[in-house]
Amino acid sequence: MGRRRKSRKKLLLKPKKTLPKVFTCPHCGAPLVNVKIDKKEGKVLVNCGNCGLEAEFNYIPGLLPVDYFNKFVDLYYQGSIKPKKEVTISLTQLTPQTNNPLINEGETETNEGLGEESSLGEGEEGGEVYGEEGEYTEDVGYIEE
Repeated sequence: MGRRRKSRKKLLLKPKKTLPKVFTCPHCGAPLVNVKIDKKEGKVLVNCGNCGLEAEFNYIPGLLPVDYFNKFVDLYYQGSIKPKKEVTISLTQLTPQTNNPLINEGETETNEGLGEESSLGEGEEGGEVYGEEGEYTEDVGYIEE
C-alpha cells in the first residue's frame, strides 16, 4: 500500500507595487495634487486642489505622471512657482459648532435631570451633586444627608 501523495503548497504572490495617481502637495501637505496629461495639445498640467499651486510642462512621451510631479516639486523648492491662494485655518473652523441640535439636546437633558444650573464660572452658590449620598460645596465641604 502506498501513501497519499502530498499536495504542493500554493505560492502566495506579493501584489505588484503601482505608481500613485494622486500626490501630496509640497506647500500645504494635502494629498490633492493631480497630473493631467493632454497628448493632443502636448501639455501637462500639475495642480493642487487645496492651495492652487500649479505648473504646466511640455509633454514628453517617455515620462510618467510621477516624473512630472517630481519636476513640479523641484520647481516649488527652487521658488519658481508660488501658490495662487494662501490657505489659512482659523480656530473657529477647528472647534465644533455649538449650533448642533443633537449636542444641545443632550446637554439640556443631563442638566435638567440633575437639577443644576448650566452656567459655569458665574459664581454658583450651590454645588455639584455627586449622587444621592451627599453633596459637595466649596464653602462647607462634604455634607452627609
